[in-house]
Amino acid sequence: MRNEVKVGMLPNGLRFYSQYDWSGGTNLAGIGIKAGAIHAPPGCVGLPHLVEHLLARESLKYPPDEVDFIFEKFLGDPDDDINIRIDRISTNFGFGDLLRRKDMLICLDVMAHFLRDKIVTTEGIDVEKAAVHNECYLRGRDVMPVLLDDLFHEIAYKKNPARLRIDGEKKDLKNIKQSQIKSFIDKHYTTGNMFLIVLGPKFEEVKELAKQYFGDCKEKSSPTLDYDNSEDLPSLSLPRIAELARDTGQYHFAIGFYTRNYLSDDTEAIDILARILAMRLRHILRDCNRKFGGGVYRANAHTSRSFIHGLIYVTFATVNSEFAKEAREVVIQEFKKLKEKLVDERELEAMVYRMNTTHMETFKKVPLSLAEMIIEAVCNGDEDLARLHSYRQRLHKVNRKKLLCVANKYFSPNYIQAMVRPAV
Repeated sequence: MRNEVKVGMLPNGLRFYSQYDWSGGTNLAGIGIKAGAIHAPPGCVGLPHLVEHLLARESLKYPPDEVDFIFEKFLGDPDDDINIRIDRISTNFGFGDLLRRKDMLICLDVMAHFLRDKIVTTEGIDVEKAAVHNECYLRGRDVMPVLLDDLFHEIAYKKNPARLRIDGEKKDLKNIKQSQIKSFIDKHYTTGNMFLIVLGPKFEEVKELAKQYFGDCKEKSSPTLDYDNSEDLPSLSLPRIAELARDTGQYHFAIGFYTRNYLSDDTEAIDILARILAMRLRHILRDCNRKFGGGVYRANAHTSRSFIHGLIYVTFATVNSEFAKEAREVVIQEFKKLKEKLVDERELEAMVYRMNTTHMETFKKVPLSLAEMIIEAVCNGDEDLARLHSYRQRLHKVNRKKLLCVANKYFSPNYIQAMVRPAV
């Protein structure tokens, strides 16, 4: 049986996280860094992403060709068990749940040496700049849901770095210098800003791994974010609306509002409201449509938050311009209804039951998702995981009146709207 995640810290400030699995069936590890897209210096959008690429190439112990063979042997191609990735607030050098403990230790050794040695070469910079540039399109600008999400965050904020693209900007990437890369690494890849996650072995074994790889590293605290927090929760005196024309066959919409950040007491209520919105809109926009030229495939509701921002928004796509206008009004009205009337008891019960079950399942049998939850918690200020472990207790305290109160707090008459439409 798996237990709660335990937390430890080395004398130099590096934290480590473990969850023991007595069956021996869990073998997952990774090294997280509290540095993501929001930490890019001015004029260097995409620098954190480029650093992630550069540090995953080689180390003094493992040259590039050996890294390639080890990854292919134990982790497969980049879309299999490799979990080297970046988001708005974090970077992770890790991998999925492996079959054998010895394989996990080999792969962890590779990741740890990446971050111990921090090798950056001129050849690597040239190669990875080109790779990141192409990734910006393959997984960003040419993927309509991602493009829409980027546009929504960009228009939602003027100063808040949550508006920055995760993958990067072409003009910035091209001009990033080696000195800027090394400066970013020196600032953010420190003992106070990095943490080790190992799921499967006992706590003492994980502690020894942390000592082995990072115990001799010099203590250095986490850097502060160059942002004054003045736009964590902006006011909406008018709607914020943006539109892009692209070679796409559908009208893609995102409509939503600001909320408080990750540590807010409203977090669970906001999550429940998002799920209720998704269920209601799926019924109205998909199940109630009888016209071949109308309707949607999915109507989703999202929550995006960090320690400096919070958003709740609905997304949908449809091929019909007239239906797009109708659907937009439906979404706005459904947000409004949540302010005016208590939700149905069945809605609340269904959402809480499912969210509670998902949380339990993650701790018991989905180690990769658990690792991501740990990373999110740590990088948003919950370093002892108190909020992560108490999530279910807080979830069960949410009632219908709380949902009504939270809806009235955030769903203002004005809203944020992003649209990507077919080019004429």
